[in-house]
Amino acid sequence: MEIGTKEGWREYVDAIYDRPVPVTVDELREMSFGERAMYNDARARYAQAGAFVKTPQYNTVRRATRERITANKFRQVGKLGVILSGAPGQGKTTTLLQIGKEHELRRRQTSHPAAAKGNIPVVYVAVPAQCTARALMGEFARFLGLPAHPRRTYGELMDTVANALRRCSTELILIDDVHHLDLRYRQNIEASDMLKQLSERCGGTFVYAGIDVEETGLLSGTREGQIRKRFEVHTAEPYRILDDEERSDWGDLLLAIEDSLCLLKQQKGAILAAALDLHRLSNGEIGVLKDMLQIAAIRAIEDGVEELDIGEFPRKVAQLQKRAAAQLVG
Repeated sequence: MEIGTKEGWREYVDAIYDRPVPVTVDELREMSFGERAMYNDARARYAQAGAFVKTPQYNTVRRATRERITANKFRQVGKLGVILSGAPGQGKTTTLLQIGKEHELRRRQTSHPAAAKGNIPVVYVAVPAQCTARALMGEFARFLGLPAHPRRTYGELMDTVANALRRCSTELILIDDVHHLDLRYRQNIEASDMLKQLSERCGGTFVYAGIDVEETGLLSGTREGQIRKRFEVHTAEPYRILDDEERSDWGDLLLAIEDSLCLLKQQKGAILAAALDLHRLSNGEIGVLKDMLQIAAIRAIEDGVEELDIGEFPRKVAQLQKRAAAQLVG
């Protein structure tokens, strides 16, 4: 699925992965080989693509985005936006995509004019590495399905893209991998300025996501004051478990992921017995945690045990500690 085009984005938004109907272990065993394979595939698909865990951070960024979409309807200049920054593995891209998907579905469900036939309420663009302003504009043209003839001037391409975004009633523009706009390089400065120009001309709300955006120069130097005044910056950080509230949030996350795995013999809440070990293994990073638990669930399904091996996690912690101690000695 190529979400960098309007067709691919529409396919992503339209995709619905329903939770498989629960069955007993005996019912699973009575299925034919093909039926069982299809059921297990449906469970894996739901866990990986259908069950989105709405974290407190996600809810905060979603609310900030909604507020700015509403505010920008009545602003001609100085459009407001959101920046989501953080280290790799903190769920930034997943958050960005889910916010866009929910916004478009909400517009469809309420028969909003932005979702009328022929309109494009949400645009998603990933910034290429070593990006020039023209190349980034080309990514917008590719999403919208516009011809990007080499002979067109930068100004003509800007006019074409901006006009298309206005005609398509685009409300939300998601810019991923914005860390590629490292402003130590002139070509990236031009690309950054292009985004500002486009923001003023198209009317949509921009949401940026990238790795350690603060280190790119986008939020420093002559641009810092202007961007910080208009963009609300949210930093995606690993989960911590230093106090009761943080431990509660970590527990809620574990319970949500546990539920999404659809294991037939998994006792609700059993995962909490490994909460500390899972935090040590993942360093509180949601991406690492989900990958670890989904692989463990696939193993449990294939082995027929249908529940997580809770004792596996403290054993892994012990192995990590043993290796770390050996490295110190060495």
